[in-house]
Amino acid sequence: MQPLVLIIDDEEDILDLLTYNFTRAGFRVAAFEEASPALNFLGSNRPEAILCDWMMPGMTGIEVCREIKSNLHLADIPFIMVTCRSEKSAVREAKAEGVTDFITKPVRIPDLVNRVKNLLAEQAA
Repeated sequence: MQPLVLIIDDEEDILDLLTYNFTRAGFRVAAFEEASPALNFLGSNRPEAILCDWMMPGMTGIEVCREIKSNLHLADIPFIMVTCRSEKSAVREAKAEGVTDFITKPVRIPDLVNRVKNLLAEQAA
């Protein structure tokens, strides 16, 4: 079965771009513009990886990560922060909250897809 990637980003264009490219790369994709429906989705689905923007209205990516990492059934899922933030303090904060990988926008889509594939391969090994 194809691996499932959960993508959360409040920018519809980015969500569409990531959905298209991950689907082409052989992934199933669940895409959400807001955190709450994405967290509800996790109540009955378990993705192999989560991509999340940091700066979103309502609930930030750090808050989403905190929520997911506090759930024993979801805590081991790789969480990749994809964000415009690039300062070292942001990277440290993200890592302290359990973020697996930190990627700064604009991102090269093939590189992002490969990083997710590599993370999943590392977990499977």
